[in-house]
Amino acid sequence: MRKKGRGSAEKATESALHCLAIRDYSRQEMRQKLSLKGFAAGEIDEALKGLETRGYLDDLRYARRVALSLTKEKLFGPQRIGQKLFAKGIPADLAREAIAEAEEVFPASERLRAVLRMKLKGQAPEEIPFKEKRQLTQFLLRRGFPWEDISEAFQETAGVVEE
Repeated sequence: MRKKGRGSAEKATESALHCLAIRDYSRQEMRQKLSLKGFAAGEIDEALKGLETRGYLDDLRYARRVALSLTKEKLFGPQRIGQKLFAKGIPADLAREAIAEAEEVFPASERLRAVLRMKLKGQAPEEIPFKEKRQLTQFLLRRGFPWEDISEAFQETAGVVEE
């Protein structure tokens, strides 16, 4: 599946730089992108090594940016952020570091309460039927918040959820 005219690490680097001019990529994402463009594995490896050496490709920087974005904009919990980073090919140790830094900026407990306030829309938790509380709990779990934090948030707002 080699494309005509492609055959060097320089061309792979040039293609990668065009992609990086638009947005950041993880190493794995860039590898996949270059592979789809028809570059050979050796060419891709050489291009990625050069990009990392020059600081254009940095998984930790990328993970920090993504984790902070998912924290502030999507209000995801730490587990969901970890899943997203894993899907982008970020190594576990870098993902943990990025999540920890994002937690310092906007702690999960604050994000959880913000999501809870948005979903309750001013309604008192004790007024919500049990079925809706259960659905809300499932929603919060899917957003990546731990059960313990969800339970605590409901108790603080007087809307106790049973296990």
